[in-house]
Amino acid sequence: MTGPEAVPPRPAASAGGAPLAGRISGTRWGGKIRAIETWFDDDPESLAGYDVWISHQRSQPLSAGGWHYRYTLFVDLLQSEQALLGGMRRGTAREIRNAQTRDGFVCTFNEAPTAEDLVAFAAFYDAYPLHPDQPPMDRVRLGEFHQAGFLKFAEVRDPDGAVLVRHGVLGHDRSGIAQPVYQVSAYHQAADQAQANAIGRANRLLYYREFLFYKERGYRIYDLNGWYTGTEDAKRLRINLFKEGFRGKVCCGFDCEEAVSLRGRVYVVLKTLKRWLFQPELAREFRRLRTKPKKLPDYQET
Repeated sequence: MTGPEAVPPRPAASAGGAPLAGRISGTRWGGKIRAIETWFDDDPESLAGYDVWISHQRSQPLSAGGWHYRYTLFVDLLQSEQALLGGMRRGTAREIRNAQTRDGFVCTFNEAPTAEDLVAFAAFYDAYPLHPDQPPMDRVRLGEFHQAGFLKFAEVRDPDGAVLVRHGVLGHDRSGIAQPVYQVSAYHQAADQAQANAIGRANRLLYYREFLFYKERGYRIYDLNGWYTGTEDAKRLRINLFKEGFRGKVCCGFDCEEAVSLRGRVYVVLKTLKRWLFQPELAREFRRLRTKPKKLPDYQET
């Protein structure tokens, strides 16, 4: 595998473009801190009235302080449909082809979810946890994505109409990047290995159909939303292998948290002290995220 590429900067907006969407205005610290969140260098025109600016996946840090590396995999949607599938690992491409020709799965997309759709998605998330200790869906966060106007849903059903997999995707229109933030499936509750294998095929198929769906709508990148650079967490390494099957490119950006008021500076300092003094696991993870890996893992063809 070649080295990571930088997250590409946002293309210049066209004159008279659509109203801005995809920026979240929320609060922290029990409502005392007002925060604005942006993605992919889509910077706000003004930070007036805010205490903290949270900027995800920037091409450069905001300052020397509050940032960490953000590695992910980008799938190039400017490729042809044939190149997208043909460039995948053989096993991944085979599973997708089998899902298309044998399984009778049906993929559907919802670009304008309603409040009722959010309730149904959250209920599915809670009904099919990835592990027994998974907390319930953060419905406030889900609502923030929806209120910002860039949350979209997709799902795949079996021939009997049962939902097997659901995705929640952020459509960053101004940067041309689609980014899944929720991926929920019935895989871990499957009755047997055959059913689990079918759900795995359904999930790969849904990702591929999302590539085509967003490609048709003019998006240039599908961001697989994260790539673990460590070596110790076996679960995250398995997720890496799954994502690697789609043959995206490793890209490196920066997640930043910047105080933009006195109240914000107090918040950031206290949050940092809490992490280093009372949250050793978070502190170790932050140290890892601040350290550039000496060598990115290589994966053999499968």
